[in-house]
Amino acid sequence: MRKEATCIACVAGLLALLFPGPETAASDRANDFDAFVERYLEYRWRTDPEAATRSGVHRYDSILARMSKEDFSARSATLGEFLDETFAFDSKALSHDQQIDLQLVRSDIRVRREDIDRIRDWQRKPTMYIPFGGLNDLVNGEFATEQERARALLARLQQVPRVLGEGRDNLERPPRLFTETAIRTARQMIPFYEHAIPNFAERSGYRVSEFRAAAQMAKAALLDYLEFLEDDLLPRSNGAIAIGKESYNYLLRELHMLDDDSDSLLKKGELYFREIEQLLDDTASEIDPDKSWQEITEDIRADHPSADGLLEAYCDEIQRSRSHVIEQGLVTVPPNEEVRCLDTPPSQRAFSPFGTFRQPPPFSDSKVGYLILHPIDPDLSTDATEKLLRAHDYTWISVIAPHEAYPGHHLQALKAQENPRVFRRVYSAPIFSEGWGLYTEELMYETGFFRDPQLTRLTQLRLRLWRAARIILDTKLHTGQMSYDEARQFLVDNVGFEESSTAGEVNIYVFRPSYAIAYVVGFGQIMKLRDDYRRRKGAAFNLREFHDRLLTLGSMPIPLARQLLLPE
Repeated sequence: MRKEATCIACVAGLLALLFPGPETAASDRANDFDAFVERYLEYRWRTDPEAATRSGVHRYDSILARMSKEDFSARSATLGEFLDETFAFDSKALSHDQQIDLQLVRSDIRVRREDIDRIRDWQRKPTMYIPFGGLNDLVNGEFATEQERARALLARLQQVPRVLGEGRDNLERPPRLFTETAIRTARQMIPFYEHAIPNFAERSGYRVSEFRAAAQMAKAALLDYLEFLEDDLLPRSNGAIAIGKESYNYLLRELHMLDDDSDSLLKKGELYFREIEQLLDDTASEIDPDKSWQEITEDIRADHPSADGLLEAYCDEIQRSRSHVIEQGLVTVPPNEEVRCLDTPPSQRAFSPFGTFRQPPPFSDSKVGYLILHPIDPDLSTDATEKLLRAHDYTWISVIAPHEAYPGHHLQALKAQENPRVFRRVYSAPIFSEGWGLYTEELMYETGFFRDPQLTRLTQLRLRLWRAARIILDTKLHTGQMSYDEARQFLVDNVGFEESSTAGEVNIYVFRPSYAIAYVVGFGQIMKLRDDYRRRKGAAFNLREFHDRLLTLGSMPIPLARQLLLPE
């Protein structure tokens, strides 16, 4: 009897293989989709190995991307094939999470193809051919051993002349600003090849003589590229800064998943800007009815740390924000995490105005974030030092520290590491990421974090006015309604920018079309989502539960997050 039962089980198993039931077939389709996502992500790493390194994926650390005309053409064709594959999946056979991932992958593919085929940055951005990030990540990274990183760095270093040559072949008529920026960047890179890389080679002890030769060859190629930029490309750099209305609307639709086009978004941005101006005026009247918000801002800026105490002031406020998040129960803080504060290494100070915040990579066990801040040059005059320090007043630090660390981008990155959906660990929608950063500023005001609530509220609203201006300026610049110089003047006249700092700000809009709109648009969407979630939950609503669920979903466009948090 037992033998007969065994045979029946064998036959049943064979029939299940030959004629799978609906549950087995659905499972196979779901597995096929997950395998497709893994395959697409692997293709992304292979074609953008520097992004792989930054994300904590290190099997491509010894490669710099190939960027010839033929490579970009092949990349567009392959992306088209991946896009076609997404339509072979029946979304009804996928789980809800997989249906969301399907939309994310399609969006990612379409935006990448738009960049190659119509925006064509590979023909208009000379800076993209100047290797820095992919080399710097290996010099200053904390993964692997120094010898392992040195081995990969040497391999990448030897590919620098090839990449710069591809740039010379590809570039046509960039905007003059793009070429001028590349010229400055190339000049600033020379010490990196002269000092930072050889010094790292000496520390590692790995094939030091080969490193010196490769660094010299890379530096020589960079100098040739610099000569090309100045003598050949600059005279013919008469391309438009604007990507055009068609491409801009495409990004609003596909990248940000907005219903707005550039016209309706601009109207909303202008309305929101006026509303924030009114809030600023009202707040200023409460502080001192005889002064404008601009005058009070000048008073606030006078209260700042000393040059020697600047980094410590940021670190203290980051730790205070961490304690506040825990005490108020705003977000669950994972164990074994921390934020460290460092001075920016000399070789990197030319690449950002103040510094940066480096988040833990999504595919890494590290839970350490870094605030990397430029120290004040001790050789500056007293007036120049004071001018720099006024940009770091205590109220500014109180707003920025939570935005970058707790409960801002640092916690956001830690939640991404925990995401079981592999694509969502690395996918980062600006509308969510920067919207969350701006949202945390408001959250800390709502929950009583600011030491001087009125004065810091004024600074917080001033920062929000600046982000609202970004909608107006980004939209107008890329649809041809405003020039570069007009955008800079708008910031001086309406947001209180120093003229000297406007170029760096406007360059953000120019080099990353539609990115700057994400702050205010995403903030508004998250606030609306929170209100709707609160209504749905009623008395059971809890801020920490909402924030934990939202961050655990991944950095996706808010309309998709809404589908998961508030299913119909």
